[in-house]
Amino acid sequence: MSEVVLMPSFISRLADGWNGMKAHLPLALVPVITAVLNTDAITNALAVDGWYVGLRLGLPATIVDLWQFVSVPTNGMNIGLIGPDTFPLVLFVLPFALVIRAGLAAGYFGSIHDALETSSYAFVANSRRYFVPFLLYTLISILFLLPLVLLGGDETSGVLGLIVVVLLPISFGLMYLFYATPYLIVLRETDLVTALQASSTLALTGGPYLHFAVGFAAFVFLSSVLVTVIVVNLGSVGIAIGVVTVAPIGLTANMTAMRFIADIDPESPSLGAWSVDTATSDGSS
Repeated sequence: MSEVVLMPSFISRLADGWNGMKAHLPLALVPVITAVLNTDAITNALAVDGWYVGLRLGLPATIVDLWQFVSVPTNGMNIGLIGPDTFPLVLFVLPFALVIRAGLAAGYFGSIHDALETSSYAFVANSRRYFVPFLLYTLISILFLLPLVLLGGDETSGVLGLIVVVLLPISFGLMYLFYATPYLIVLRETDLVTALQASSTLALTGGPYLHFAVGFAAFVFLSSVLVTVIVVNLGSVGIAIGVVTVAPIGLTANMTAMRFIADIDPESPSLGAWSVDTATSDGSS
C-alpha cells in the first residue's frame, strides 16, 4: 500500500509527466494512431467553412490525443472510430474498432505504468495482459454514446440538440467518477468492475482527486483555444501539425495522471516519492 506524504501542485505534476514523456517518447505513437483513426473528427474539422473558434473540457479517462483538445463542430457525436456518417457500416466496423482501440489502450496504459515503475515496458505483452478489461471499458463508452450516433442526422437535429444538453453534464459527471479507471486497472492489476468501484470511491471522497480533475479540465480548456484555432482553421496542414505536436502532450497527460492515481490510491503500488522541493500544501494532500 502506498502512503501519500508529499503532494505536489498540478503544474509540478505536469512537469514531471513531461520529463517522463521525454524518456519514453515512442509511446506517443499511440495518441498519433488514435487521432488519425478518428476519421469523423477529421472529416468534421475539414468541413468547417470560415473562421472557427472553440473550447473543450476533458479529463484523462482514456488515451489523450489531439481531439481531446479540439472543439470540432458536428451534426452528431463521435465515438472514436465510428460516427453518424459511417453508421450504416456500424455492425461491420464496430468489432474491429473495439479490438483496435482496446488493444492500443491496454498496451499503452500498461506500458506507461511499467515505464514509470521500472523504466522499461513490453507493449505487446501489456496489450494481451490487460486486453479484456480495456475491451469492456471501451465498449461501455461506445454504448453510452450510441443513442447520439443514431440521432446524428439532420432530420433529428432538434431532438439531438435536446439530448446533448441533457447528456453533456451527465457525461462529464460520469467521466469525473470514472477517469481513474484505466489507471487502476493496471496499477492494481484488477478487473474492470473493481477498477470502476475504486475510481468512484476516490471521486466521492473528493480532495486530491477533485483538485486534480479541476486542474486537468482547466488545462484542457485553456489549451483548446489555441489548438482548435490551428487545427480547424488550417485544414489538413493544421490537422497534421496538431496530430504530431499534441501526441507528446497527450502522453505527458496520461503519465501525469498515472502517477497521480498511484499517489492517492491506497491499494496501488508507489511509483516513487516526491522531493520536498516539489511538494506543496495547496490542498492536494
